[in-house]
Amino acid sequence: MNNYEEDIYLSVVIPAYNEQERIADTLYTIKEFLSKQPYKSEIIVVDDGSRDWTTEVVKAVDIYSSEMNDQKVSAILENVKNVGKGFSVARGMLRTCGKYILFSDADLSTPIEEVNKLLPILEQGCAVVIGSRKMKESEVEKKPFYRELMSIFFNSVVGLFAIRGIKDTQCGFKAFHSEAGKEIANRQKLYGFSFDVEQLFLARKLGYCIKEVPVKWSHAEGSTVDPIRDSIKMFIDVMRIRFLHRGKV
Repeated sequence: MNNYEEDIYLSVVIPAYNEQERIADTLYTIKEFLSKQPYKSEIIVVDDGSRDWTTEVVKAVDIYSSEMNDQKVSAILENVKNVGKGFSVARGMLRTCGKYILFSDADLSTPIEEVNKLLPILEQGCAVVIGSRKMKESEVEKKPFYRELMSIFFNSVVGLFAIRGIKDTQCGFKAFHSEAGKEIANRQKLYGFSFDVEQLFLARKLGYCIKEVPVKWSHAEGSTVDPIRDSIKMFIDVMRIRFLHRGKV
């Protein structure tokens, strides 16, 4: 039996931490796009213990959207404290009811319209489709120097110690078939920035098809990434992945 509601085709999961300045624009953009699609959808926002008015802004957007007969946010999940982006994404994925799940960063560095490149691959039977900034056809705005260095370093570590053959594990725009996404989220143990690598490591170990698709990407200001601190954390996490999931899955 399928564990999704037949009438919901796409679930969009948005993790948010201190996003009061841009979450309204993000939701209106996603709502406008989804309202024009031929399928039913839902939006799950997971507030990771924000210290600002993120949740209140999301609720306010819902009120105005209702007045305009626009799509409501289907759920607002609030973490009691700041646990991590990976925890928020997994929690949101497990809450979804759609046939397919899209995880998107709150800054929409990859435009929501790019999901139209991912969904056909899922329809063809591939369980995990990831947006990639590293393919020849990708349209990528130049990153800040420190972000580019982090990316080169991290991708090298990931290729050596965790997952070979994937050019871009960190793009915040990934789609899953519901069963695959929820099985992966249930087994996830890392809650920091390296959760993407763990999810893809699990997907491969479980035998799921993974495909990269070139997408558009632009740098959004307001990142909370610390180049030195987070690079060290991500390196340690990648070293832990094989140990955490040693043996049979």
